[in-house]
Amino acid sequence: MKKFLTSKWVLILVILIGLVVFNALVFNVSVVNRNIVVGVGLDYDGNEYTLYTQVVLPKNGGVASGGGNNYITLKANAPNIDIAIDKIEKEQGVILSFAQAAILILGKNMMENGDLKFIDTFFMYNKVHDNLLLVMAEDKAEDIMNASVAAGEVSSLQLVRQLRPTKPPLGVSAISMQEYVRNSKNTNKINYMPMISIKETEPSTDQAKEDEEKADKFLISQTAIADDYGLKCVLDEVMTQNYNIATKNMQDGVLKVDGEDFFSIHIIESKPSLSYDLDKMECEIKIKLKTIRTEARYDKGKVSFMLSDEEIKRLKWAIDLRMKAIFDFGLQNNIDILNIKDGFSKKFPKKTSQILAEDFLNKINLNVDVVITQVD
Repeated sequence: MKKFLTSKWVLILVILIGLVVFNALVFNVSVVNRNIVVGVGLDYDGNEYTLYTQVVLPKNGGVASGGGNNYITLKANAPNIDIAIDKIEKEQGVILSFAQAAILILGKNMMENGDLKFIDTFFMYNKVHDNLLLVMAEDKAEDIMNASVAAGEVSSLQLVRQLRPTKPPLGVSAISMQEYVRNSKNTNKINYMPMISIKETEPSTDQAKEDEEKADKFLISQTAIADDYGLKCVLDEVMTQNYNIATKNMQDGVLKVDGEDFFSIHIIESKPSLSYDLDKMECEIKIKLKTIRTEARYDKGKVSFMLSDEEIKRLKWAIDLRMKAIFDFGLQNNIDILNIKDGFSKKFPKKTSQILAEDFLNKINLNVDVVITQVD
């Protein structure tokens, strides 16, 4: 009896050890063959898509060892993105994991002529994280992916750091996959994303880059406006500011007010809201602005960071002009850039046919109400 029990438990123990060892081996093979993608790029030449994936190459013991990582860019051409992924995986003998991807860079031709609906497909299949950022390259996504950056860095992750400020800014705003998909459900499907250009700078002082003649700097000052059918227009730096004031809650940025007595304000908080009156054919943009003067002025012999009554009037007038400028810019480019039709449709669902008429926006009167709170 003792021999039987002993032999039985020995057998069970051997089986358990075997299962553990087998599982560990399978797990290790899976880890080795799995490439973690940190950035994705996509170009389109009119016939095929070119997919770029920047993946982590662990060194000195791997990601968790604290030894740091290198990166490599893998690419493939294909009629669609799924086939491109399959090609990279078969050619490299790996499995691409997109769960850690931080950014998707779309080339200009991709935005103008490619199929943007694949973004929704990516989101629905849960291949990427919903906080993945979307940007447009001024020319090709390949240029951004291959940009020369600091040693030990990779272009996609450096770009992500530039696009994730601690507070929502007055300038270019990042957009996540989640927000992009949500915007695409609106009546006009209007979306935005930062446009990235590259500027060559002086040679890096980094020891690891001594042999390089030049480095690259990402310039982020313009915004691309698009819908499901592609790129509609590009907003310059001023129009980008106007767009953000009209559409976003902000907590940072300096707003300049031109004139003979130039002054500027620091935006502590800015909150827009739109209201709609179909009978009067009016849309009102209300901007609640909490601010402080960036430079002190003398008021009755005392230093003050408060705006004068005249400056408050000029600030309100400047914001009024900016809001009407972005609205008119949309009309000139045949874009409902502030999603005004969507606002009217949600408030007056029974009047959809009237609201979706092509000339509806041209009949709208835009009113601007600016409420200023100062912090001394």
